[in-house]
Amino acid sequence: MKTIYRIIIVLLAAAVLFGAGFWAGHQTAQNAAAKPAARAAQTAASSAFISIKDGSHVQEGKIAFSKNETVFSLLQKFSKKQHLEMSSSGSGKMVYVTSLNNKKASKKAGWLFTVNGKQPNVGAGAVKVQKNDQIVWYYSKF
Repeated sequence: MKTIYRIIIVLLAAAVLFGAGFWAGHQTAQNAAAKPAARAAQTAASSAFISIKDGSHVQEGKIAFSKNETVFSLLQKFSKKQHLEMSSSGSGKMVYVTSLNNKKASKKAGWLFTVNGKQPNVGAGAVKVQKNDQIVWYYSKF
């Protein structure tokens, strides 16, 4: 009789462990499947509109960005995607666009930017991009 109880207890324990393992594996599979979808939704939701104006020529479009991306890094990404020439000097918060779409900055003119119609008082490497920002790069005389 004791043997039957032991077998029943072992079988019950095995069933509980199997059920718990199956449930945990199912949850992990669900979470793994949800992560790429969540990332895709976040990427799609995190986009900004960028325009490059150099007189008579305008290049513009919507572009996705990731967390902590700056106005400058978004310009780099957009320029690469659109096959536009771009060069800069400096780095980080002190980066300066020296040439964009083959229009070079000089002592009397250069590339400036606005975000949502306002010109920040810091460089493009210091301004973090926010969802739905309207970024305009324009060539202007100083």
